Amino acid sequence: GRESAGELGVDLGKKLNVWQLSLWAVGGVLLFFLFLKGFDGDIIGAVIYSACIVVPGFVISDPTLTKIERQRILVIYIIAFFVIFFWAAFEQAGISLTYFAEEQTNRHVFGWTMPASWFQSFNAVFVVLLAPLFSALWIKLGQKNREPASPTKQAIGLFLLSLGYLLIAIGVKNVAPDAKVSMLWLTGLYFIHTMGELTLSPIGLSMVNKLSPVRFASLLMGVWYLSMATANKFAGTLSSLYPEVGKTKIFLGFEVTTLFDFFMIFVVMSVLASVVLFVLSKTLQKLMHGIR
Repeated sequence: GRESAGELGVDLGKKLNVWQLSLWAVGGVLLFFLFLKGFDGDIIGAVIYSACIVVPGFVISDPTLTKIERQRILVIYIIAFFVIFFWAAFEQAGISLTYFAEEQTNRHVFGWTMPASWFQSFNAVFVVLLAPLFSALWIKLGQKNREPASPTKQAIGLFLLSLGYLLIAIGVKNVAPDAKVSMLWLTGLYFIHTMGELTLSPIGLSMVNKLSPVRFASLLMGVWYLSMATANKFAGTLSSLYPEVGKTKIFLGFEVTTLFDFFMIFVVMSVLASVVLFVLSKTLQKLMHGIR
């Protein structure tokens, strides 16, 4: 007998998905080799950056998506893009900030020298201390219907991140390359950064889960984690700009010769991302269609 129109539609949909997947797979291979050449044979970087284009592109180009679903997915992509800048700066904790703690921070406390690696524990301590306060704050604001939407929280987190770097940039300004500064500067940075993390980080996966169509939930979670992988890769690139005596490093036309220059990169990057996200937040809220 004849196939029903519904069966023909399902069959056509399957064929379209196969072709769509094939095209994106070919595009992914081409992008991989393009990035491989552009990043001097960096295989990991090529995989991460090509996947960051192919996977989101595959999902949002699916013909079965409704207008609202596609707009909500677009919100995930935009916020994931801005989150890259947050984690690229935040993850300096395990790279350049630990080196700064080792080389240019006075770690002497009552005759005892604190290991530089201990500074990385400050974030965990501050999370334990501040998390209940932030939780209570969001609950209180939610009861008054004044809790910021997810994009606004992300923007606030980026702004707090920039404040942390501004603090330490002030602390190292005009300091000689062989001089050491008080550990209070680095402690203050970690305190402010933890506030930024508690504003931005807890809502990420929850937001993705709420905005994702059920059939693409797992893939979009993967997109979110891809943004973090990109951020960590970018963090490594930025850490290579850490100043060395007698050397001038260039980043987007900006000369990096001192620690002040280095930390100001993160101030400018974070505050610009924050401002742009603040400007976009109202539009993003509309595209979320009632989800906060």
